[in-house]
Amino acid sequence: MTVSSPPPVIVDRDGAVALIRLNVPAKRNALTADLVTALSAALDGVAADRSARAVVLTGSGGAFCAGGDLGGMEAADPLGGTAMMRACQGIVRRITSLPQPVVAAVEGGAFGAGFSIALACDLVVVAPSSRFCAAFGKVGLMPDLGLLWSLPQRVSLGRARELLMLCEVLGGEAAVADRIADMLAPEGEVLSTALSRARRLAEAAPGAVAAIKRVLAAWPQSLDEVLRAEEGGQALLMATADHGAARTAFFEKRAVSFEGR
Repeated sequence: MTVSSPPPVIVDRDGAVALIRLNVPAKRNALTADLVTALSAALDGVAADRSARAVVLTGSGGAFCAGGDLGGMEAADPLGGTAMMRACQGIVRRITSLPQPVVAAVEGGAFGAGFSIALACDLVVVAPSSRFCAAFGKVGLMPDLGLLWSLPQRVSLGRARELLMLCEVLGGEAAVADRIADMLAPEGEVLSTALSRARRLAEAAPGAVAAIKRVLAAWPQSLDEVLRAEEGGQALLMATADHGAARTAFFEKRAVSFEGR
């Protein structure tokens, strides 16, 4: 009798929130080829699902993501390594280009590329025991999956140099103090806190959230570039049914429920 392996990525729903869970606990959710393929497919599925208004990304087995799968890296196969790198980079591109906001629920370690994936998300929720480390230098590699782009958006350039070059390990409280993470949750409540925050995000106007993500993903930009993005984006949003419903609700002094139209 053949026993099937558990899926490397599990997708669930909590109302309008899609919950994506990395599920290779034996490797602390390292980026195996199967996990990368499954995560890419899961993100594509969420992007196409209009009923999913927010996303929570987390890991199973008490870890977020240990980074690259060193056991699967072959130094003698540069072409294969390049293909795998592009596939992994595709995950970050998908997260940042999703119209839905993404909340990272980081329990345990987010090391190396796992750190990169967490910071590609819009919000990051941690516990005191969470750990972040740009561990690339410890294995003779440079930061990848966009960490050289995302980390300086959250901390000063000088602090980014420290974290990237010294491979400093940060706990959850220090990560929040540095603004690497956005919210500190009690131990055992990271996922529930992230889901609560995602539910709030799911109540926002989807078109407005998507526009915010789109402009911020192109950072840094000049003021003129931002103003041009506003001009086109705002005109489109003003024509949506969501904006019309919000205007009516404002004048009637009642709450509005956005429908993504």
